[in-house]
Amino acid sequence: MNSTMEPTLLRAACLAIMLFPRLAPPGAVVQQQWVHLGSRVVGSGGDRDIIRTAGEGRFRRIRLVVEGGDLELFDVMITFADGKTLSPGGRFSFTGNSRSRVIAWPGGARVIRWINFFYRRPASGGRGKAIIRAYGRR
Repeated sequence: MNSTMEPTLLRAACLAIMLFPRLAPPGAVVQQQWVHLGSRVVGSGGDRDIIRTAGEGRFRRIRLVVEGGDLELFDVMITFADGKTLSPGGRFSFTGNSRSRVIAWPGGARVIRWINFFYRRPASGGRGKAIIRAYGRR
């Protein structure tokens, strides 16, 4: 390699290192956009449960995250502060530590009071407890 090109390549590499991390928002900023609303520990059987939300303010969408094993959620119902409800269609299947699709609702942002759901742990889902966490986005 030509010795006169080395400083030019070095400058280009340094410039690229400085600019590329700025293209995507820092991890902390992305994490701040999702507010933890509440969580629930569920057993190895199946049952009905509720997450009472503690997040302040109004939200336009939520996401559910499961840690600690496989889990299936169904008949999910979100209750808002005004008493209206939303039941997103379908079942939510989680394997390992995973998250749901984003659940959004029509209209403006709303205060979420609680999230009701039924759950079932498949035979392959482990014997211990799983944690369901709800996150909201403004």
